[in-house]
Amino acid sequence: MKDLLKAPFTVEMIRTVTNMYAHGWDERNGGNVSLLLDAAELEDYGLDKVLRTIPMGFSAPTLAGKTFMVTGTGKYFKNVQYDPELNLGVIRIAQNGCDAELLWGYSDGGKFTSELPAHLMSHVARLGADPKNRVVMHCHPNNILALSFVHPLDEREFTRSLWRMCTECMVVFPDGISVLPWMLCGTNEIGIATAEKMRSNRLTV
Repeated sequence: MKDLLKAPFTVEMIRTVTNMYAHGWDERNGGNVSLLLDAAELEDYGLDKVLRTIPMGFSAPTLAGKTFMVTGTGKYFKNVQYDPELNLGVIRIAQNGCDAELLWGYSDGGKFTSELPAHLMSHVARLGADPKNRVVMHCHPNNILALSFVHPLDEREFTRSLWRMCTECMVVFPDGISVLPWMLCGTNEIGIATAEKMRSNRLTV
């Protein structure tokens, strides 16, 4: 069997979260990433044994049998490159849609990010809009955080302000940005609200 640490998707995940930390987008244990893995990608890595079954605290029946690589709860992005197996995990959604089957990672007994509800609900929403969408990223860019304190939280105006600040933004997100009111992180409620926005937009503040 091949080494999962050398798998292209693992290498890319490590590079991505390391880059996000270097940009200052994911301070301390802030932020999280989930990657939907294709079954064909996993064939050579021997991920057949369920190490642990972890309750998710919500139901995602449409994702039953799907496999994801997900950053761990309480983990720092800066440490992922040094110990991927501690800070990342590969989970498969159980057939009951309510549990995650750990196939690899979280080697200290940890588990997936507390934002998993928002991630999986957003995956469902984005797959419905574009089957090629496989990644959900949550980060805290300082400029966007600052803007959210001083700018009206109106989606049209928020989007247009970003477009005016940098014209390339119109190319990167021509569909605009969705905006939610302040909500407590790590809850099913913010997951539901985010997923609803993600049906029509790839970016939500």
